[in-house]
Amino acid sequence: MLQKSYHTKTTDLISQFIGLNLEKGFTAGELSDFLKSNGVEVNKTTIYRNLDKMTENGQLIKHKSMINEGFVYQAVEDVHHCEEHIHFQCCKCGSVIHLDDSKTAEYLKSISSELGLKIDLNLSSLNGLCQKCRTQD
Repeated sequence: MLQKSYHTKTTDLISQFIGLNLEKGFTAGELSDFLKSNGVEVNKTTIYRNLDKMTENGQLIKHKSMINEGFVYQAVEDVHHCEEHIHFQCCKCGSVIHLDDSKTAEYLKSISSELGLKIDLNLSSLNGLCQKCRTQD
């Protein structure tokens, strides 16, 4: 039996926050701060439950943060098929960039075939400094 999806002030604010952060990754802590600034106190378990549910539903991608011990989440847009490419995560600001160019895709297919690997692209990322953070140094 399918569970009903309830629209509460919290879920609406979570959707709003994700919409404001389409081009960059965010942490559960940043989401919590946003909810608090909008007058909603939610415990961490509820926040993680919502983020995990959205990740399982394919609405978000989840990467281990290069900045702290947690995870970085990012919205999956219809134009990005995250299971078809890897991502780049900035070690300084945490932003996640889709590496969906044809050369990268060809390389991944090549090494998968050559080495007999099945790469889970949703969990794969390269790490370093994004262009914005490189120019700030």
